[in-house]
Amino acid sequence: MGVGAVAHAAEKSAARRSASAGLTKGDYVIIAAVSETVETHRFEVAATWSGDGAGMGRVSTSDGALGVPVAGAVVLGGSGGKANPEELFLAAIASCFVNTWAIFLKKLALGYSEPSLKVEGQLEKDPAGGFRFQRAVIHARVPAALLESRREQVEKTVSLAEKYCIISKAARAAMPVEVRIEAA
Repeated sequence: MGVGAVAHAAEKSAARRSASAGLTKGDYVIIAAVSETVETHRFEVAATWSGDGAGMGRVSTSDGALGVPVAGAVVLGGSGGKANPEELFLAAIASCFVNTWAIFLKKLALGYSEPSLKVEGQLEKDPAGGFRFQRAVIHARVPAALLESRREQVEKTVSLAEKYCIISKAARAAMPVEVRIEAA
């Protein structure tokens, strides 16, 4: 069914409902149907590595806009001195969450245009071998005055960010992700 057919069907349905309610066409406004499309978005990064587990490498976006030197965490036997995969994972959660939160802060007109947060993760031994993240905690920082005067709205924006942040949703599939609101 095309957009025109959907709009026509919606108009006929609205007219039937209005007629049954005793309304005439002049008593209501017909809202055109909006076509929803399923969209798939692809993202790609590349990684290179030199050496063994104590070596180092680089991850970069396919468009070359970002290149990050990487190495394993010293506590896990890596060489350190560069971003490690665990930090990049937490950075992905942080950047997605703060971006999503900023969207809802603006939509709900809270007047907080520079939100900040930190994310900490807890790595533990995995009974199946190696290590795994056991949990992540997002600390959403809010100016004390704003938190005091508009706590309910702040909590709503954080809740919406939690619901819509793509990366934290993916992380929650593997471990608990907690969000805490803190006065800054």
